[in-house]
Amino acid sequence: MPRYSLIACMMLVLAGFAAQGVAAKQLEFPVQCYQGEELKQLRAWEATWAGKKITSATVDDVKEFLPESFYNIMKDTGRWGESWFEIVPYEPVMPTPGNIELTKKYYGQTKLGPQSEILNWVSGVPFPDTQDPTEMAHNFRTRSYGDSYKNRDTAWIVDGRLKYDMDIEIFNNLCFFSGRYDMPPVPEFPKNPKQIWRAFTMLQLAPPETRNMRIMEIHYKDTLKPYDSWFWMPSIRRIRRRSTTERQDAQGGADYCAFDNMGWDGPVEINTYKYLGQKEYLMARHTDKKKLVHTPGDCLFDGTQRERIKVHVIEATSKDKNFLYSKMIWYLDPESWQMLYSDRYDRSGKLWKILDQLGFVGKGYNGVKIPHFNASQTVDLQRIHSTLGTTEFEFGAELPQDMFTLDYLQKHGY
Repeated sequence: MPRYSLIACMMLVLAGFAAQGVAAKQLEFPVQCYQGEELKQLRAWEATWAGKKITSATVDDVKEFLPESFYNIMKDTGRWGESWFEIVPYEPVMPTPGNIELTKKYYGQTKLGPQSEILNWVSGVPFPDTQDPTEMAHNFRTRSYGDSYKNRDTAWIVDGRLKYDMDIEIFNNLCFFSGRYDMPPVPEFPKNPKQIWRAFTMLQLAPPETRNMRIMEIHYKDTLKPYDSWFWMPSIRRIRRRSTTERQDAQGGADYCAFDNMGWDGPVEINTYKYLGQKEYLMARHTDKKKLVHTPGDCLFDGTQRERIKVHVIEATSKDKNFLYSKMIWYLDPESWQMLYSDRYDRSGKLWKILDQLGFVGKGYNGVKIPHFNASQTVDLQRIHSTLGTTEFEFGAELPQDMFTLDYLQKHGY
C-alpha cells in the first residue's frame, strides 16, 4: 500500500477518535441540583419540613444542614438573642437564555493562565462542568446579573451590645461593558477602547457623616490589570484616587469593605483555592423581603426563607499575609454561581465575620429572570455587630458609558 494511503487511513482513524471525544464531551447545561431519585428524596423530606419555623430552641433539628457559624449564632442566645427562619421548598434557579446560549457557544474556549488568571473568556459560564476550585471561583466572578442595574440599598448598622441601630442609604449603578449576556449589545459594547469589563458608581446618602460620598471603580477584561478606583470627598470637594488597600477598609461605618461586595469583589488571582466538596445546606435563594423582620438592636434578620440546596464549598486562602482575611470559606450555588454564604477569618486565623446573602430572582431586560440577592446580613462575630440590608433593583437599566468617567464624577459631586 502506498505511503500516502497509510497516512490518509491514520488521519481518518484519528479523526474518528477525535469525533468520539467531542461527542463524549458534549456539554449538559444547565443542570439542576436535584434530579431523579435525589429530587424524590428531597421532596419527601420537605413534606415534613417545608413551612416549619426553626427557632433557636429547635435549631438542633436541622443542625446538619446549617453552616457551623450560623448554627452557633442561633444557639448562643445570651450573646445574640433569639432568632428564627422558615424552611421553604427547593426551587431551581435557571440561567438566563443568553447565559445558556453563550455558555454552549464558548464551551471549552476559556483557559487558566500561569497566574490562575482567566484567558479567552467572552461570556457565559467559563467552566460549566468543572470540579476545579479555581475555575469555580472564576464562574462566580463572571456570573450574570442583568448586564446593568440601578439599585437602592437601605440598611442598618447594628450594635448588638448597645442594642443600637444606625441607618444607611446608598444608590449604586453598575454596567458591564463586556461579558454581557442578554441585554444588547451582546457580548460587548462595540466601542470599548479601554477594554473595560465592568464599571461601578456608588452614592452614599446616610448616615449623615458620609452624605454625598461617591466612589467609582473600573475593572478590566485583563484580570491581571489593576482596577481603577476614585473617591469624591464632599468635605474637601475633591476627587482622589483610591489605593487597592483602601478597599479593605469598612465602608461608611458598616461591617463590610469593598472586597465583600456581592460576596467577593476582588481578583480571583490573589487567593489560592481548595475544594472542600459539595454539601447540603439550608440557604436563602428565593427571599421575600416583605417577610424579613428586623428588630432594632438584633444582629440577624428573622423570617429568612431557606431551602435545602447542594452547594460547592471552597476554601479561599489569601496569598498576601497582610490581607485583612487570612482565609474565607465560600458556599457557591451551582445553579447561579452566586455566593450564598461565607465565613471570613482574620489575620490570626480566628473566625471574624459571616456573610449571609439572601438570594432572589428578579426580572431584567425583556423579562428575563435574573438570579441575584435582595438582602444580606454581615455579622462581626468578634464585636457583636452587624450590617443588615435590603435592596431594590432595576435590572437592565440604560446606563450611558460616559457615566463612568472622572468628568461625570466631578460634575455630579457638586
